[in-house]
Formats: sequence, C-alpha cells, structure tokens
Amino acid sequence: MPLAVSGMPDLETRILKLEQLRMQQIIELRTSAANIADSFSPYNMLKSALQDVAQSPGIRNTAINTAIGIGAGFLGKKIYVGNSKNIFKKIAGTAAQFLIANFVRKKIPEMQMNNLQHNHET
Repeated sequence: MPLAVSGMPDLETRILKLEQLRMQQIIELRTSAANIADSFSPYNMLKSALQDVAQSPGIRNTAINTAIGIGAGFLGKKIYVGNSKNIFKKIAGTAAQFLIANFVRKKIPEMQMNNLQHNHET
C-alpha cells in the first residue's frame, strides 16, 4: 500500500530512507551468505560432527569401544608378526588383527554390564 507523499521534500526523504533500508538489507544478506558458506566449510562440518559425537553418549561409547578394539587389534598384530618379513605371517597377522579388534569391540559392552552388576551387588 503506497504512502501518500505531500510534496517533493517528503518524496526525497522517503527515497533516502528506502535507500538506507536497501543498503542495510544488502549488508545483512551478505553477512548471512558468509555465515552459511562458513558453516559448510569442511572444517566446520567436521567440527560439528565431532561435537555431535561428543554430546551423544551412545555414539561416544561406540566410538571409544571401536577405538579400543582397533588398538587391541594393532597390538595383537604387532605381537604376532613382530619384525618378521614373512608374507604369510603378515597376512595371518592382519587376519588376527581383524579378529581381535572385533572380539574386543564386542566384549567391552558385556564387560561393562558385568562390572555394573558386580557393583550393584556389593
């Protein structure tokens, strides 16, 4: 709905106010676009994902259990293979690493439940 303009000075004032509003909106739009572009940067996406993992107890426990399993697998492989140059021993070590990692990853929740039950009994 157009505003009634009583004369040339009112029209010029209204034009100046509209131009100022336009410039303010352009600045806000550019700021919003920069914030959106920044939020889609790989660093910020990774940071956001890690914050979600850190705040979610289920995902955090799964990540910790997986990391412990992988570490146990690497340790088992290192103990089994050592400094051997034998290709068959290295292949068997990789298989052992996989098996140990999965075994440990699956056993950790069971051990935690057993520990909780033991603590409630005492």
